[in-house]
Amino acid sequence: MAPELFPFFSLLPAELRYMIWHYSFEERVVELHARRSHYADDYRYGSALKWQSRCTNPPALSVCAEARAIALRHYTVRFPLATAAPAGHAGDSIVDLYRALYISPAVDTVVILGDPDFHRLSSLLSFFRQRDPTGEGLKRLAISARWTHHYGFGAMLRVFSRTIFRNLEQLVIFMFEDSMPPDKWVGGVCSLDDCTGTDYYKRYAMGRGQELKEGKRWMVIGKGELRIMDLKFRSGW
Repeated sequence: MAPELFPFFSLLPAELRYMIWHYSFEERVVELHARRSHYADDYRYGSALKWQSRCTNPPALSVCAEARAIALRHYTVRFPLATAAPAGHAGDSIVDLYRALYISPAVDTVVILGDPDFHRLSSLLSFFRQRDPTGEGLKRLAISARWTHHYGFGAMLRVFSRTIFRNLEQLVIFMFEDSMPPDKWVGGVCSLDDCTGTDYYKRYAMGRGQELKEGKRWMVIGKGELRIMDLKFRSGW
């Protein structure tokens, strides 16, 4: 059984410690959702993006000063999150100054729950481009199959592929259609799992998914072929 502690870690050469920290930086799937609980709330009239999430930040950001400094070079975008207010009051989209997700736009996949409109999605992608030191912005995005219910979605997606999605390396459509995470999920991490071969994948591919195909294959969005996957939620880091 491996020991839980390694008291000599700080005595290792700095280059080796940095390498170990970098090995802890895994590809993440980060969910974002919007929740409007009052009729007066409208993101269009605010100066900041207002999203919520139950995902956790990478552990390296909380281990020690050295690990945090190295992690911040990897997770280069600090994404501010909104806090929920009582339903009887406007302002459930107030930005919490102390609550943020740290995201690597080149590696992490951002999952958008529900059915965001074009303006909100475009603003989100613009946010990442502006704050990404490379200027490239988000490379991996996942949207709900709920969004594909709209008439003409396939044609709209082809237009997006040449505009707001042109820099994406991977676009995923996932089979979870709720606008909020599961009630029993108190927070943690998400995963996008292959669902090829399942009955609901086959029904989707033969139904609404038909307009998202080029021949027998899924259309290419940005720089990669569209994927249809499952979204799973689990607690923990």
